[in-house]
Amino acid sequence: MAPKADGVEQVAVEQNSSTNDESMEPHWKQGDRVHAQWRGNGCYYLATVNEVYAAKRAVLITWDDEDGSHREISFDNIMEPAEETQAWNTKRIDRRVNVQDTPDKGRCLYTNEVSDPGQVVFVEKPCLVALPGLSQNLWNHLTKMHEATPLQLGTVTFHFAALLSELQLDKTSIGIIMDKYVPDPDEEPGDDVVRIMQSIEENKELKEELKLDERPLDPRKLQRLVSAWRYNSFGHHKEDGLVLYNRISMCSHSCDPTCCWSYGEDDAFVLRSRISLKKGDELTISYLQDEDLLKSTAVRQQKLQNWRFTCACPRCKLYVDEGRGFRCRKCRVGVLYATTGSTLEPCRVCNSVPSPDETQMLIHLEEEYVTRVESLDKTDVPDVERVYIAALDIFERHWILYVMDTMLWEAAKEKNIVDSMMEHQRRRIDFHEHYYCRPTFILAWCREEFGDCLNANMPNRKWQCTQEYQRAYQMLAILCGTNHQYTAGPYNKLWQVNGAAEAAKEASKKEGEGGST
Repeated sequence: MAPKADGVEQVAVEQNSSTNDESMEPHWKQGDRVHAQWRGNGCYYLATVNEVYAAKRAVLITWDDEDGSHREISFDNIMEPAEETQAWNTKRIDRRVNVQDTPDKGRCLYTNEVSDPGQVVFVEKPCLVALPGLSQNLWNHLTKMHEATPLQLGTVTFHFAALLSELQLDKTSIGIIMDKYVPDPDEEPGDDVVRIMQSIEENKELKEELKLDERPLDPRKLQRLVSAWRYNSFGHHKEDGLVLYNRISMCSHSCDPTCCWSYGEDDAFVLRSRISLKKGDELTISYLQDEDLLKSTAVRQQKLQNWRFTCACPRCKLYVDEGRGFRCRKCRVGVLYATTGSTLEPCRVCNSVPSPDETQMLIHLEEEYVTRVESLDKTDVPDVERVYIAALDIFERHWILYVMDTMLWEAAKEKNIVDSMMEHQRRRIDFHEHYYCRPTFILAWCREEFGDCLNANMPNRKWQCTQEYQRAYQMLAILCGTNHQYTAGPYNKLWQVNGAAEAAKEASKKEGEGGST
């Protein structure tokens, strides 16, 4: 009887084990949001489950970007979206941050907790996502008006979002938007607002669709909404529209922001700490694109006039602008950096100081080159190269060289000119880390693409390739988290490079063993 009992017990254990394994299988269902691995490059991207094939341990998904390839995915290559991409409720956000009135900047946002680099500060859902599809006829009407006589703001998006707010939101939500910062709270209705209201009033079909008899438009209120969207919204990351958030709009700008951000589920705004934050530190973001953070203080401040303020962040207060370097006229080795007082610092190699006439000549040359570079057509590569070569004789570690390095890197990449591609990419990385050392998407992608060049063209430098992918991964983990599709790119490449290196070692070992026998 004992053997039989043992046998029964063994069967029970196996059945139990089978049951446990089955219960551990992910139970995906139609409509689930997932991160799925696209076989085209091995990276993970957001998708929605369409069908589940339990017997095959696979699902059929629809990619968020509507790509039609590699849609059947194994259970092993699917992950749940991280909780950090889902919007928090208001109470949870208010436990993490607080709004304070400041004498020089108005209402600003501060953290209530310590945060490490890359840690989520909070995740906020939008007040409204103003996309053309929400009122296509209204969008088309405004677009035709703009094509006939351009609106003063140069786009219809702000007026469209303002009208959509008035027509689709409840009073509380409209009140939140009306409470946002605008330079002139008592602004009179502009010509464009008056013209738009009149044209809608004359369009009987559109007027009925928008139910203006039930909810008539107030021109002063509409103008306030237009300004609120203009100064507080973000461009939508996928479509030609805008999105506006409540707490996020309280974040002040800095050219050295304490925070970075990415998008989560349903257009949620995921705010992360870019640096270590102490309790009570201000939460700032950049209103400028990453590439603009690599331009001179004067250029950044000029661009920020769109928001009608002069930036006084720590970077903008620096007396010496290390993004405006001139090659020393004496030793030709060192660099002279420009100051906010239109002077040049002594050379950091030979310590010589340019004369006032030399300084004036160099500053004037810089102005001419800035104008020339801003007018360059990046597809005219010979012209870009001519300007670049001439500029190298005058400038060193200057932002205009970085701009041209970017153009020439793109041109070399398109034609697969490896040595030129790698040199311009190396110079881009060098300038970025010299002038602005914080993680940015630009720097992370420069590192990743430099790793791609090494991996494809220098197989004996796997160690350097590994370093580039590691740096890209570590920066992207801070900027958008370890589960984001951007971070998955260098992570998967790092895994592949390390796997290839291990395989090569194993093959070499076996070859050696074969030779010894």
